[in-house]
Amino acid sequence: DLAFAVLKARTQSPVPDPVIYLHGGPGGGAVKSLAGIVQPLFEDYRGRRDVVTFDQRAAGISSDMVTCFDTLGGNLYEFLDPSQFTDEKQNTFFQTCAEELNAKGNNLSAYNTVHNALDVQALMLALGYPTYNIYGVSYGTTLGLEVMRSAPEGVRSVVLDSVSPPQAKVYEENAKPEQEGIQAVLDQCAADEACAKAYPDLETVLMRVAEQLQKAPIPAARGKPEVTIATLIDLFDGRNQLKYRNATAHIPLILTEWDRGETKTWDMLSSGATNVQPGTAERLQPFAGRLTPDHTTMARMLLDMATNEAKEDQTQYAAVQALAESIKTKASGATDLTGRFGDMVQASITGTHSKDAILTFLKAIADLATVPPSKDTLRNLVTTQLPAADQPDILAVLDLMTDADVAAFFADVSGQVRASFDPMVGAIDLFVVACQESVPFNTRAGFEAFNASLKFQFLASDTGVQAQMFDICESFTPAPRDGYHDPVTSSIPALVLYGLNDTQTSSADAKDAAANLGNARVLGFPETGHGALMFSKCAKDIGLAFIEQPEAELATACIEGLKPKWVLPPG
Repeated sequence: DLAFAVLKARTQSPVPDPVIYLHGGPGGGAVKSLAGIVQPLFEDYRGRRDVVTFDQRAAGISSDMVTCFDTLGGNLYEFLDPSQFTDEKQNTFFQTCAEELNAKGNNLSAYNTVHNALDVQALMLALGYPTYNIYGVSYGTTLGLEVMRSAPEGVRSVVLDSVSPPQAKVYEENAKPEQEGIQAVLDQCAADEACAKAYPDLETVLMRVAEQLQKAPIPAARGKPEVTIATLIDLFDGRNQLKYRNATAHIPLILTEWDRGETKTWDMLSSGATNVQPGTAERLQPFAGRLTPDHTTMARMLLDMATNEAKEDQTQYAAVQALAESIKTKASGATDLTGRFGDMVQASITGTHSKDAILTFLKAIADLATVPPSKDTLRNLVTTQLPAADQPDILAVLDLMTDADVAAFFADVSGQVRASFDPMVGAIDLFVVACQESVPFNTRAGFEAFNASLKFQFLASDTGVQAQMFDICESFTPAPRDGYHDPVTSSIPALVLYGLNDTQTSSADAKDAAANLGNARVLGFPETGHGALMFSKCAKDIGLAFIEQPEAELATACIEGLKPKWVLPPG
């Protein structure tokens, strides 16, 4: 079964073609993050359209069929103490997981991008949307492109944001987006007269700093950790997910200071000083000369109202989710005995103050996620895992619990267990798809050759995790499909977006994907990482305008305002 959600348009007369958001991954999921991600990002689209999303095969709520619960439960100790989860143990874990999935008769070859594309079409038709638009991010662009190829009927327009096309060797060339992100900083500075004048040898300085940090980090001091080669990589990579907001403008000065062994600007950046959001006055400043006092007052009121409404929306969504859970519990017929039993069990096991006893108990609790609700199972849990002195009172409450109470307790435990497994489940979901269709197209030899060719060789020091993927994928049987890695061609109107700070997907790959489409436009956004619509209203509004009128000219002047405002040396 595939989990899906429909966010209805905020109008009684919506247009008939909704937007379907295709999440990233593979294995990312979207349904569980409706309030936190999907709703805020696509709220403007709901002015005229329904917004649909779903958890793809082997993703989010739809991933149970490829979740190896026995293997997960057997490794609970390692999840609770990640320092014990060595690379060798991880490889063994995924091998055992793959064996469990195969032993349970799961047809893993059915979990792939082509089938996901057919699911998109089937879902939209089942929901009564014969015509629709696509907005894909990251792997969602891979899927969007495959829909354009395998199931194009009814697709009106496609936005491909942070593109990973099927012809790209993304696992061999994992460091390519990082290298592009660094080069983009150098190029943007060189293209700006003031920056180029202040930092005429920025690339030379960068290379010298990298060499120095590899030999000897800048020592820890000032209440800050040492500055290492990993710090240098993080300086560029941290811009990708809003860790360092507006950081690009500071990078030339930071490198110049590091070259002298100084850290003043880096200390400011890493402390979050550049993440402060502009207030109402700052937002109005560019228009100050064109607004009358009355207009300025009105604009302030509107901006403040918009900010408050956005906060209220988030609060309302959280409240609705909490209310839904409450209604669900009451509808199940459960009583407050469920909570009382859980509280007593928790107090009993934590009262032992024994790490070993608690870990053993948690393993036993994890097993409840995969068995039918039963009083006998809970009775066995109490009598085998909890101190004898606590058992009579806890068992007395258990005896009073109805079948609905027991079922509610199991459901609550299952939710908590699944939440604790989420990071590993996400990795499993990724490997089930990628190891079958992408890694066979990529090789370890190609990975090593690409890293050896990097212009910024210091990036090769950060590729251990990517290399491990080739080891893990040996546990999964490849299932290549003829023609899948060929470039997608289509005449469907498409808008291709990429961010200059994106260190997950390549701008070159985005342009290559667009070049093979017959009706595509490409836009790059400064100060923008992975998922352009998350970084600026400019990117969000351009995507919305495109879907409104896919063939119309786009107003893109706002992109100019995203360019870094370079921080120059004092004096």
